[in-house]
Amino acid sequence: MGEFITFSIAGLIIIFLSYLIKYKKQAYLISGYNEDEIIDKDGFCNWIGGVMMWPGIFAIIAGALMWMYPAMGMPVALAFALITIVAVIIAIVGGRKYKKQG
Repeated sequence: MGEFITFSIAGLIIIFLSYLIKYKKQAYLISGYNEDEIIDKDGFCNWIGGVMMWPGIFAIIAGALMWMYPAMGMPVALAFALITIVAVIIAIVGGRKYKKQG
């Protein structure tokens, strides 16, 4: 039960921060954000916030899976870590289209 609570709280925090970035356009929550380097702030916030919601959603799912199937705890945790790393890579690579060239 503890892993479900922990992963759910972490997932809800990630989803909340992603919501603030995507819909409220609070770009200052993005690490390394520099307004002078971005062409389209709204598009950039929409991209980063949208991509980063997925790890939050999967964190809740992972916590539920670990609670229902305790023997699968390690594979589920590793899958969560992998999904988070892939989402960060996608966010970084896709976010480049919003940066000024040169």
